[in-house]
Amino acid sequence: MKPGMRIKQIVVLLALMSAFSILGNAQSNLVFYNEDEQFNASNFNPAFLTSQKKFTFSIFPLAGMTFGFNNQEVIKDVMTQFLKGDQTTQEFKGVFNSLVDQDLFFLNYETNLLSLGYNSDFGSLNFRIKENVLLMTDFKGDLSDFLMSPTFQIMAIDHPQLFGAEALHYREYSLGFAKEIIKDKLSVGGRAKIYYGKSILFSEVSGKIIERSDTFFTQISGPMRLSIPANPDFNNGILRDLNLAKEFEVGNYITNARNIGVGIDLGFKYKITPEIELSASVVDLGSIKWKQNINTLLFNDEYPFPEDNIDVKIDANGIPVLTKFNDKPLADTIAFKLTLDETAFSKPLPTNIYVGLKYQVNPKLNIGVVNLFSKNKGLNYNSFSLTAHYEATPKLTIITGYSILGNSFSNLPLAVLYKREGGQTYFGTDNLLSFLFPSFSEFSGISFGTCFYLFRAKSIKYQDPLEYLPFYKRKKPKLFSRKG
Repeated sequence: MKPGMRIKQIVVLLALMSAFSILGNAQSNLVFYNEDEQFNASNFNPAFLTSQKKFTFSIFPLAGMTFGFNNQEVIKDVMTQFLKGDQTTQEFKGVFNSLVDQDLFFLNYETNLLSLGYNSDFGSLNFRIKENVLLMTDFKGDLSDFLMSPTFQIMAIDHPQLFGAEALHYREYSLGFAKEIIKDKLSVGGRAKIYYGKSILFSEVSGKIIERSDTFFTQISGPMRLSIPANPDFNNGILRDLNLAKEFEVGNYITNARNIGVGIDLGFKYKITPEIELSASVVDLGSIKWKQNINTLLFNDEYPFPEDNIDVKIDANGIPVLTKFNDKPLADTIAFKLTLDETAFSKPLPTNIYVGLKYQVNPKLNIGVVNLFSKNKGLNYNSFSLTAHYEATPKLTIITGYSILGNSFSNLPLAVLYKREGGQTYFGTDNLLSFLFPSFSEFSGISFGTCFYLFRAKSIKYQDPLEYLPFYKRKKPKLFSRKG
């Protein structure tokens, strides 16, 4: 996949599918997990719905957004080259090489279009419409380094590498329900979801070096599954371009409902003691059936190495390895032949597994930890966050701490939650350092959202009438505090 010249154009496609999310606002990923009174906390765990107010309402663009990525320079360069329409210059090749150098590159964007919540003695309900965009690549490996890097000289034979990549855009309609099973002790929740896929690129392509009749080959095989409105351009089996279809219309793309899927979220929260709460959840356990605009690319080709540049040796463990003699990238002359497959396929969604623990130090301060494992074939990653939640006033909560997000270790989260009589507003980031020291920080993400409490009971301004003065309204006395 990576070694092929055409794959550099595939990277441009990844940029296209995430272009509109680059311009959006966003919500952080983990900083609010242990703040279950935040109205979007059920995104992490449906059991947190039991903490919502009686009637809640929020609508785009205030309903809450999520945007984070772990390599600011790569995203900026990819988008710059894409918008210039430049896919062949040395600058663009440098962008592709930087993706190879990055162990794991990811970008995620989520925005709630509509959220309606209701709490009653029967349980807590929430209806939500949500837009999701995900971009992940993992091009790092021995084979890609051997083919692309001038300094990587030795490669084991018959040692496969998966070239992981996924770009995904879908909309979800969901209904969540949570209930307190044991009073002040145990709450459980679930969310049923219907997905409508808009586009996907998912790579199951792998490569390895093989030997046959004293000749060494780079062998690349497997599908790159695509469901996008595109017109692939082939020349003698070689993909020359993957342009958007001429009949492409944004309105038709956004309203596309032919790629349907279903899924669920499950979660609980349990008070081990009055001060310690354990919570866990599984989010997006489901899949989408992709049936429209199928342009899957099938790789099944071999490319021989130049004999004057390759030699085989035996390493210290007795394993045969290839050694290249010069520092010219071997991938520069490779162009693999592909075939097109228009068969429908199913693809599981990336599944997120959260486990959190919260300790109430005192009425104003709690300490929380949460671990997130994101499960996706060939693109798994883990994140961890330690946060302190301080209630500065009855209306204002401040959250900060430390996070490890994927392979990014320098992250300082900071967020605020403001609760008022008619609703709440939150704003935060999973990494304040990305704003203070952009060149030093790998991960960046920001957050905001607002909701409103509907049908609130009006505050009573008068005392109950006296028996002998039934029509006289007595105002409530004002409370004054005495100093000293």
